[in-house]
Order: sequence, then C-alpha cells, then structure tokens
Amino acid sequence: MHLFISFILRATAVFIKDLALFDSEESHHCSKGSVGCKAAVVLFQYCVMANFFWLLVEGLYLHTLLAVSFFSERKYFWGYIFVGWGVPSTFIMVWTIVRIHFEDYGCWDTIHSSLWWIIKAPILASILVNFILFIRIIGILVQKLRPPDVGKSDNSPYSRLAKSTLLLIPLFGVHYIMFAFFPDNFKAEVKMVFELIVGSFQGFVVAILYCFLNGEVQAELRRKWRRWHQQGVLGWDSKYQHPSGGSNGATCSTQVSMLTRVSPSARRSSSFQAEVSLV
Repeated sequence: MHLFISFILRATAVFIKDLALFDSEESHHCSKGSVGCKAAVVLFQYCVMANFFWLLVEGLYLHTLLAVSFFSERKYFWGYIFVGWGVPSTFIMVWTIVRIHFEDYGCWDTIHSSLWWIIKAPILASILVNFILFIRIIGILVQKLRPPDVGKSDNSPYSRLAKSTLLLIPLFGVHYIMFAFFPDNFKAEVKMVFELIVGSFQGFVVAILYCFLNGEVQAELRRKWRRWHQQGVLGWDSKYQHPSGGSNGATCSTQVSMLTRVSPSARRSSSFQAEVSLV
C-alpha cells in the first residue's frame, strides 16, 4: 500500500511541478524563483526519492521474508516506514537548507550543480542496494527450485525461475540500473525517453502483477462478491463465514506466492515455514 501511495504521489507531484513551472507559454518565467515554484520542486524531489526508497523497502522486505526463518512484520514495520518516508525527508530537508543558503536562485529545478548529489547519491545507493538484493533473491530461488522439482516436466524449474525474475524486475526497479551510473548528459534524449516510458508504466505493471493477478487478491474479491450477492441480492441476514486461510494469513505471502504460482489446492496453512518451502 505504501509503495502504491508513493507511485501516486510521484505522478501527482509531476503535474504539480509542471503547473508551477510552465503554467504559461513563457519558457523561462520560473527564473524569478517564487516560493510556490520552489515548494513544488521540493515536493517533486521528495516524492521521487520516496518512490525509490519504497522500491528499496520492497527488496528488503522480500529478502527478509526469504532469508529469515522466523519473520515478524510488526518487528520490522516501523523500520520500513522510516526507510520509505523518513530517510527521503531527511535528505530533502538537508538539500533545501543548503540551497537556501548557497544557491537560492531560480526555481531549484537545475541539476547542473554539486548540490544535486545530496539527492542523487541516496537514489543511486538505493538502486545499487536493490540490485544486489535482486541478485541474492534470484540465488535463493535457484536453491529453492532445485530437485526434486526437476522431475516435473510440466513445470520446469528454469521456466519458474525465469518467471520469478521477470516478476521481480518491475517490483525492484532493476531497470533503473541501466542508466543510473551514467552522467546526466549521456545521451539525454534516450535516457529521458527510457525514464518517461518505463517510469510511467512501472506502477501500473506492479499493480497488475502483484495485485490484480494475485490469487489471494482474486480469492478475496470473490469472497466479497459472494457476500454481497448473499446479503444484497438474496437478502440473507446471516453472517458470511470466511473460509480458513483468509486475508490474515495472506499478508506476508503476497509477494512470495506470486513467484511460485501456487495452485489453490496447494495453498499453504498459517505456517510460514510451509510457505517458504513452496518457493
């Protein structure tokens, strides 16, 4: 939910920034540097950085889910909140204060400055760490998908590994590694087209793969539909009894189950060890 919120905020901040900087036909009217113009740029930079850090949180969460034997969401939850929202706000506040004192001109939308590294360095670090986590998780999946699954010709471990890898790429933002460490002026047109197309559809692809195509989400929607049908159409007043293994047990396993495409008949019980063994 926090990741999707960060995608929504990032897209909204783009519109707000463009309205503040280019609300007329004059291309350089933002050179006056009004407070509203600077605030829009600060909001934009924060939302972009928060989105990258929530992608990092997704990588940390899934790696912990696979690597730690006994995983407790409550133990790590507020740490994830701090990494996703708190760390970006710290860097943005430092960048804002430094710009006020040393480069307080224009609308702060230029990146040709050494102060730009206050924002760029944490984003590059998050991309690099997420790429390392991606490689480690692929290694874990390779170990999990070894024999005796090799004997199943209808579901080859290599095809499952390929599907898992493709599913993780948009979730971790691995595609950003392509241009992350190149200079800002390196084929700017190609880089801009890549970031605009991939960045614009990344949230949509993640929503489709990890929400709308998720078996647990679909099962929950079907339960809600049956409940509405019984109470609204048939007029039944009895409380709808949810089947065992409902949404409470599905919280930790949403991402892991997408990697393995577990059939409904083989859906796990509340035991986390059984869930991880399916991977």
